[in-house]
Amino acid sequence: MAIFNGTDLILKVSETSEGTEYKLLHSQNVSLSVNADTIDVSTKDSSGWRDLIGGQKSFSLSADGLYDYSPTSGTTTDPSDLVTQMLNRTEVTFTFTYGGSLSAGDTYYTGSGLVTSFEVSGGVEDAPTYSVSIEGTGALTQAVQA
Repeated sequence: MAIFNGTDLILKVSETSEGTEYKLLHSQNVSLSVNADTIDVSTKDSSGWRDLIGGQKSFSLSADGLYDYSPTSGTTTDPSDLVTQMLNRTEVTFTFTYGGSLSAGDTYYTGSGLVTSFEVSGGVEDAPTYSVSIEGTGALTQAVQA
């Protein structure tokens, strides 16, 4: 796959584990962060150098965009609907992917997580915006389109 326009990078979310995933409505920025902890196993035999082994892995997602107080349903997820999942401590499922048609060899990521924050804001003479954060639970799956 060639380099593509960042506009085509999307986060699709389902409010249930078996539901249809839809892209977040009016998103402007999306990000996926994957981290790996390390465990220090240095000893006096390490000759003054730090020795590490791999520890737990984690991931998080975030998105922000323009907020619509009266969205239409169907092909997008209203970001404010994720507040219900946050308040109920219910997992959401997601796909972080290229928004166009995936071609053979394209990579995408799937998993589930808990919504940990949601914010709506608006300034004087400014469009209202939202931001949402999701902390991953369980494994993040990296797949390649066949």
